Amino acid sequence: MPIVAITREMGSLGTFIAKEAARRLAYEFVRQDITRDAAREYEVLEEHLVGAVEERPGLFEVLTHSARRYQEFVAVEVLEAAQREGVVIVGRWSTFLLRGIRHAVRVRVCAPLETRIVRIMERLGVDRAEALRRIRANDEGVRARVRQVFEAEWSDPLLYDLSLNTDQVSLEAGVAQLLGLVAAPEFQPTEASRQELRDRALTARVRAALRTNRETARLEVGVRVERGRVTLAGTLFRDDELAAALRVARGVEGVTAVASEVQIVRMPVR
Repeated sequence: MPIVAITREMGSLGTFIAKEAARRLAYEFVRQDITRDAAREYEVLEEHLVGAVEERPGLFEVLTHSARRYQEFVAVEVLEAAQREGVVIVGRWSTFLLRGIRHAVRVRVCAPLETRIVRIMERLGVDRAEALRRIRANDEGVRARVRQVFEAEWSDPLLYDLSLNTDQVSLEAGVAQLLGLVAAPEFQPTEASRQELRDRALTARVRAALRTNRETARLEVGVRVERGRVTLAGTLFRDDELAAALRVARGVEGVTAVASEVQIVRMPVR
């Protein structure tokens, strides 16, 4: 079955469209489960995971490793959920993490700012200023994170298979368009697309394992996976760093072999 991944602006009705689509398809609806499961598996605070994907980066965050570590944890859970197929995943970068997977239908739901302000005022019982503050904080945070991690513009329609403007498109019509894509031949899974997703999920698992191990947490090692075979790449400075990275990668469930393209750079002796 195809996977549905949805990103939505606050007040755009995207969550309602996602829930209705999941109901009609008899699909699993996945949203908060992602950060909840990641927090449990990796023993971190869920609020830190949410912040790492939805809140504007701090001024000096580019110099730290904590946000990247949290982002790797979220990627693991999104890609693991996607492997179950028959799922509608909302947010958590799912539309970006599943880009290039043939059987993933990636949707963006949006609406004009004034329309969203009115909806948030009604839904949350807040005044206009508070509704605007919340919308801007959410928009700016998600946009900044997407630029930071994926070097992309969140609102670019070319990044999605379907963009829905709910100022003109009703919930019913939006769901109908989404279901039409889910049924389309070009979005049906193939063995190749499933293998690509398995490899992408295993890549995320290996990266997360490297981030959680004390010996490898701060190493910048590239990870490539093909049919369960892992290749590590990059530059390290010591043989024991490479040995640790290889050991951690081999310990990840699903890895069948590990190879190295890592270059060891020797520091000059003075």
